Amino acid sequence: MNPTSPTNSERQEVLLGFGYTAREAPFLVTAALHGGYFLRRQFCQFIGKEAGGTANALIEKLLGRKHASVTVGCNNTKLYHLCSRPFYAAIGEEDNRNRRERPPFAIKNRLMGLDFVLAHPENRYLATEREKVECFTATLGIEQRLLPTKRFTSQKTKDTTDRYFVDKYPIFVPLESTSQAVSFCYVDEGMVTGSRFDSYLEQYRSLFCALTQFHVIYAADRDRSFRLAERQFERFLTELNGAATGRTIDPHIRRMLDHFEARSLYEAQQFESFDRAKLIQLRNDREEFRSPKYEALYQRWKTDGEAAIVAPLSAKHRHHRGVNGTFSTHLFAQNYDVFGAAPRASVGPEARGAGRRPHLSKVSGWSSAQRAEET
Repeated sequence: MNPTSPTNSERQEVLLGFGYTAREAPFLVTAALHGGYFLRRQFCQFIGKEAGGTANALIEKLLGRKHASVTVGCNNTKLYHLCSRPFYAAIGEEDNRNRRERPPFAIKNRLMGLDFVLAHPENRYLATEREKVECFTATLGIEQRLLPTKRFTSQKTKDTTDRYFVDKYPIFVPLESTSQAVSFCYVDEGMVTGSRFDSYLEQYRSLFCALTQFHVIYAADRDRSFRLAERQFERFLTELNGAATGRTIDPHIRRMLDHFEARSLYEAQQFESFDRAKLIQLRNDREEFRSPKYEALYQRWKTDGEAAIVAPLSAKHRHHRGVNGTFSTHLFAQNYDVFGAAPRASVGPEARGAGRRPHLSKVSGWSSAQRAEET
């Protein structure tokens, strides 16, 4: 990581020297640091204008200077990638992985992250790896070993390098707040099931435990996973507080809570969450947890959450510091049809191959005909 990383203002000054305007430069810095990909509509949203000559001028500069490449997706939508090493070097991020090409669903994830940032300009984002590490270690006093880490091994030298926050999801603190609360935005592009959110929470477990308070935002372009994600977070937070107080949840209680979650999903007709084994487990557990006592607990779980059931068990441990985490959701209003339809999960064979496969086609030039088509 560069020990003399410039500020965003300094980055913008460099881009002004490249001939970009005072409106183009801050957008390019934002897009480069938050994924490296952008759509024309995102630039128009940033400057508050409809698509037209202003956007065309930016695209012509980027392609003319070879700072970006253009790719065509579904519905002939054009996608731009800031991929030039000299461009990233100029803004102090020569080794930033955002300049590398990504598969379609990873690109969609980056675009959604940029949309979140553009929709919430009131926050101070920790955009680079260095900014995140410095905030948590130097500002908040958290040990670096507690940060989410991935170790990379060189194929040539076999040397290892630890990188932090490799998912690159938006992380921010409010600009006008004295609170130390940090917000973490998890972006679900619809590629896989909720198990990835569980993995994300586990990767951040040590950091969440070390924070005074934190907030997790589950962001997606469809709301069908919101309820499941909220239950996953409640369960995760309950386990964190159990560990913080030195208490573990009784296995029978854990089974009951798992059954409540599965029953809730089934009643909501979210059948894509089930395979044959999980359906059999639901049937067996329904027999065990069918008494009036369990029905009352289930109704309380639905209205008040997991903590309302587990909390009484931990009353004698309340003098210990718990983990203070909160959860919310964000539904994207934007259309991501540039990538086609996301594949659907199913418990039956009829949905195999459902949905259009994502397809992007790289193009090398930028003709006047294409400009007219984009206007």
